[in-house]
Amino acid sequence: MEKEQFQEWKSHPVTIEIFKEILKTKHVLETYLSHGLTLAKSAEETQSKTAKVVGNIEGLNQLLNISYQEEDDGE
Repeated sequence: MEKEQFQEWKSHPVTIEIFKEILKTKHVLETYLSHGLTLAKSAEETQSKTAKVVGNIEGLNQLLNISYQEEDDGE
């Protein structure tokens, strides 16, 4: 993908709307986490639930922070 194509995609109204939804989902997960909703009856279950939410937030952050990187052809 060329840089111009990436910039066009990133500024497209559909892409912008999708990123808004991703951000909303991230905020819901952060709220879920901050209100202690991953707490469970056992430490292991709490750890598992918390790790899952934190992992989802990290994945969404990676999507939200996507940027253009030129490919290295190895030449």
